Amino acid sequence: MKPLRITLVGSFLLASITSLLGGVAHSAEKPEAGSQPLKLTGIFDPYECRDSSVTNAVVMKAQPKCGECHAWAVLTPGAQSPRLELWVAHGRTTNSWVFTGRSQDGRIVFEKPKFHLIYSDGCLRGEHKGRMNAHIELKPAKP
Repeated sequence: MKPLRITLVGSFLLASITSLLGGVAHSAEKPEAGSQPLKLTGIFDPYECRDSSVTNAVVMKAQPKCGECHAWAVLTPGAQSPRLELWVAHGRTTNSWVFTGRSQDGRIVFEKPKFHLIYSDGCLRGEHKGRMNAHIELKPAKP
């Protein structure tokens, strides 16, 4: 009778430990709060473009209002390295970029050649400086 009792108690303890460890492992796999991807939509608004008629210098001229290009992004905040995927649709072309950001004074800063973007107060704002200069402003997408 004693070996049966030991076996039952041992099985109960083993099941309890397995359940406890499984719960700890499962809770460790959960993403941290605020790390869910955030979808943003908005504009890529060109305000100047390079004057192609000038060949020996770079001259920016005011961009005629051809309309704002549609832009959208997915921001994945993370404590170590926030990630931003940005798409800009203009005409039949869609360009895309991937940025790795850094936290700075409660904001997330994304920089790449030609781009400077800051995510704060639920909005992504910044500029593109290249053959065309543009303002960028994206806000959370409405479900």
